[in-house]
Amino acid sequence: MKEHDQRHQSRIQLYTNQKSVRTINVLSSKPQLLRKFKSFTMDEHEPYTLSSLPLELLLYIISFLPFESARLTPFLSTRFRSVWSQALLVAHSHNGSTEDISHGVSRFINDFDEHNPSKNTRKLELHFDRSNFLSTILAPHNVMHMSFFSGGSKKEERFCWRLEINDQIPRRVESSGFLVKTLCLDSVNSFTHEVVSSMVLDFSLLENLKIRGCKGLTSLTIDSQNKLIHLSISGCPQLTYLDIRSCKLKTLHYQGSLPSIKIHEHFNLTNAIFDVRKGPTYDNNAFDIGPILLIIKNSQSLTLCRWMFEELIKPSISSSWTSFQFYKLHELRWIDNSMKQENSNFLISFLKLCPSIERLFITMDSNTYSNSKEDVSVADNANKHTRVLKSLKLVKLEGSKDDEEDKNQLILALQKIVNIDQPLLVLSSLSSD
Repeated sequence: MKEHDQRHQSRIQLYTNQKSVRTINVLSSKPQLLRKFKSFTMDEHEPYTLSSLPLELLLYIISFLPFESARLTPFLSTRFRSVWSQALLVAHSHNGSTEDISHGVSRFINDFDEHNPSKNTRKLELHFDRSNFLSTILAPHNVMHMSFFSGGSKKEERFCWRLEINDQIPRRVESSGFLVKTLCLDSVNSFTHEVVSSMVLDFSLLENLKIRGCKGLTSLTIDSQNKLIHLSISGCPQLTYLDIRSCKLKTLHYQGSLPSIKIHEHFNLTNAIFDVRKGPTYDNNAFDIGPILLIIKNSQSLTLCRWMFEELIKPSISSSWTSFQFYKLHELRWIDNSMKQENSNFLISFLKLCPSIERLFITMDSNTYSNSKEDVSVADNANKHTRVLKSLKLVKLEGSKDDEEDKNQLILALQKIVNIDQPLLVLSSLSSD
């Protein structure tokens, strides 16, 4: 019996990590738990329910479940929601250094074994001082979430960040462990960005990178030569410079104020999102839209703000208006602050560059940035009523409700450039602010 207990001794560990962490051994109190278990199952007057078992036993049971099954346990009852929230490893850094934090997370990743109940815990909470900790979740499909939490109220320090992804030869080859293909980073700051930079060097299979909520980030360089395919950046309000070195990138999602962007190598995006409704953070005279036009020219799906087309794209292609086209674009998401005629003219002007467009989604957001220029000319060389859109089937209006007359004028203008034999479905989900 003792040997059997020893073999299962490490099945469930709530707090683990050798010297730096307290270890709770569930089986050290197993005789008492067994007595409790028997009392629950043998009492004829009390109906037996799994939720009524002691916390340690429930965690012990959950540790044997595959992640896809275990993650559904919170839906069983209020008790199980509480139990699942505690099924994680809690560790404390020795000295709070970047090296120590990086080593702790790397060890958690490399020791992971989905088929070993003692090593298939997917959540780590690493505390590196009294008020700061890191939450790491190893999700299915090789997805890793890293979120940094700070209990302090001090202002975020500004920092520049260079993130180099070593996607050629990994520094270390592990026979087991968790292989990271998608990395989601949340609230990285001036101290913890060094931790992430160190760890990413070992993620040789990384294909998808998501960065959000880095409030102090002012400059970001992404360097990945071979593997990175998807890049998403959002919630970085102080970001003024973005440097991308990645020739394999296929999707680029950016949400926030538009920074100065430098593209080092040409790549063709299939999906590009520039949700920059908050406006620019760059000096207009220093922004070169040319490289961005080249990488989005062959996109199949594009999200764009009217002001970005008005201020940056249209002036740069005015000399080659008849030849520049978004030939492969099938879906356009257009963001604007109103549907007044001047704004709608810019949309019509852009659509004439998209002969293959099939679906158009228009988002109205009254808080969207708009320049203060007046009487801006939007004339182009194409006939105003030329029916150039032969494939447009769907138009959907979303967001805040606008003037009804402006809305009707926009729909009429769209109908005039759509093939006369092509039915056009117009949907509206506009709502009052």
